[in-house]
Amino acid sequence: MRNFFYPRLAMMNIKKNGKIYTPYLLTGTFMIAMYYIIKSIVYNTGIDKMPDARDVRSIIGVGVAIVAVFTAIFLFYTNSFLMKRRKKELGLYNVLGLGKRHLVRMMICEMVIVAVGTIGAGIVSGMVLSKLIFLILLKIVRVTAPLEFMIEPRAIVETLGSFAVIYAVILLFNVWQVMRVNTIELLHGTYQGEKEPKTRFLLTLVGVVTLGAGYYIAFTVEQPLAAITMFFVAVVLVIIGTYALFAAGSIAFLKLLRRNKKYYYRTNHFISVSGMIYRMKQNAAGLANICILSTMVLVAVSTTVAMYWGMEDIMLTRFPYDFTGVIRYADDDKMEAFRDMVEEETKKLNVEFEQQISFQSASYLTKAEGENSLSVPKDTDDYTSYVSLGMIVKAVPLSDYNRVTGENKTLKEDEILVYRASRNATVEVKKGDFTFGSKNFRVKEVLDAFIESGNTQMNALDTLYIIVKDRAVVADLWEISGEPDVIGELQIDGELSYDFKGDKKTVKKLTDALAARFGEMNLDGYVEVREDHRAGFYSFYGGFLFLGIFFGILFLVATVLIIYYKQISEGYDDRERFQIMQKVGMSKREVKKAIHSQVISVFALPIVAAIIHICVAFRVIFRLLVLLNLKNEVLFRNCTIITIGVFSIIYVIVYLITAREYYRIVN
Repeated sequence: MRNFFYPRLAMMNIKKNGKIYTPYLLTGTFMIAMYYIIKSIVYNTGIDKMPDARDVRSIIGVGVAIVAVFTAIFLFYTNSFLMKRRKKELGLYNVLGLGKRHLVRMMICEMVIVAVGTIGAGIVSGMVLSKLIFLILLKIVRVTAPLEFMIEPRAIVETLGSFAVIYAVILLFNVWQVMRVNTIELLHGTYQGEKEPKTRFLLTLVGVVTLGAGYYIAFTVEQPLAAITMFFVAVVLVIIGTYALFAAGSIAFLKLLRRNKKYYYRTNHFISVSGMIYRMKQNAAGLANICILSTMVLVAVSTTVAMYWGMEDIMLTRFPYDFTGVIRYADDDKMEAFRDMVEEETKKLNVEFEQQISFQSASYLTKAEGENSLSVPKDTDDYTSYVSLGMIVKAVPLSDYNRVTGENKTLKEDEILVYRASRNATVEVKKGDFTFGSKNFRVKEVLDAFIESGNTQMNALDTLYIIVKDRAVVADLWEISGEPDVIGELQIDGELSYDFKGDKKTVKKLTDALAARFGEMNLDGYVEVREDHRAGFYSFYGGFLFLGIFFGILFLVATVLIIYYKQISEGYDDRERFQIMQKVGMSKREVKKAIHSQVISVFALPIVAAIIHICVAFRVIFRLLVLLNLKNEVLFRNCTIITIGVFSIIYVIVYLITAREYYRIVN
């Protein structure tokens, strides 16, 4: 062979197959650009100047790993479409005299051209777009200018190395596919999967069971910590169930439709059902991928947008007061000293109180055992299971409750008042008998409102407040709980919270002075100042929003490309079939109607399944958002509905564009 024969042949093949190569090249360029951008952000030294920079870097660092894994899988997936369409062409080259060795050389040249082109274009595009992405990130986290635009050599080297390895592995896989089959199999490789698939009842059953189990977990999980772990279990089960049902359940369902003679023997239904039965075997994975990716787009965008739009709600939930001091092992003297100190500092700056609250409480780790019943750990070993599945009970003496609320309630020794903190879904409480370990009470009243402490929101576990007669009852509960084995001496915490009137500058000066005085008093505890955490909050949640949008775009592009490849691939597969139907008497109108029915059915399945997934997962996702202090369910629901609406519009637009291409190929 003459020099440059293989590179020229490779270049000619890429040009000749432009319809399927162009999306593949664009996919590679886009994925590489996204990888470079997120890598360059992680390495940007400007992040160190942001509030809570470590958290932001960690959040985006997680994104790097996800992008790397996703892009590798997706490039393999799109390559499989490419190879499927090209097997017949490679078989023809083989028939015309090119041996397997020559085919491999040609494929190496093609892959080198693809790799050099996409990696080069991807890195350059990433460099150009990274400045825009930096500006978007700055806007989201509300930071003026700590990030700097720069070319990151480490990001270039790692991007280059990572994708060189990915393309090398893809090439090896392609070579293995060609070398393991003979010429005849290569020629017919494009039409693999054209036999009528068998009904796989076992796989259908696996799909139904795993999907049902995933949905059951999403519906029933209550404890916040359990929601974290069980959410990922449910995700895995739903993914397995989705793939199994698209692969086997869809075939079983279509065969059931075929048995229904009244439905099946109509022109549209006959063509679409029979076509889809043959198609499902080879396209089930593609449809399942579209469904999973669509669900990921909906979840990523709706949750992060809800968190960002609900930022002020989150701030007020986590830090409900301008200034809060918490004293461990508090007593009346320490509480009084703290209150005096605050009075003194406010007088110095001539600031008035808008609200001041102080109370003492002891906390116990418990577990709900049904309505109005709580168990306590029997020993230290038992404590571990309570940490993951339990609930915090805060016991407040009645005198503190009356002072905070201004009421004058009374209680007997065995009576309590109960307030279930707003996010608490762990236990149900009503008037009547109430059990706390071995001690029995009677619930005199279930309160509608009490203090929503910032510390309560910070806890991963749900909280239940019980108002008891006095500190002696608090001490009794401590003795029968498992706390003495773990903590020892009775620990009563004092919380003192204040809102101040005045301009922001003066209030900031006051809270700084209070924090300094707290340190000088050598009290065991800590203080929280709302405004000191604002910038960190925006950095932390802004980082999540940035990743949500980033992944939303990444998954959306992947979804669009899978749909495109699927339509193109099916168009070529169906062309001959529909041409035969026209030869045996079907009109073009009937063919078009049948195609429309078939295509829209296939397109509707993934988006409908994705919407069902997110509707079922709504409750457990909201439980996770509550852990991040977003309690506004209406906001999350609206964000989810808007996200579904916008995504559906984009999905329909993609459908119309790719369906037109499908009609053109078939005709």
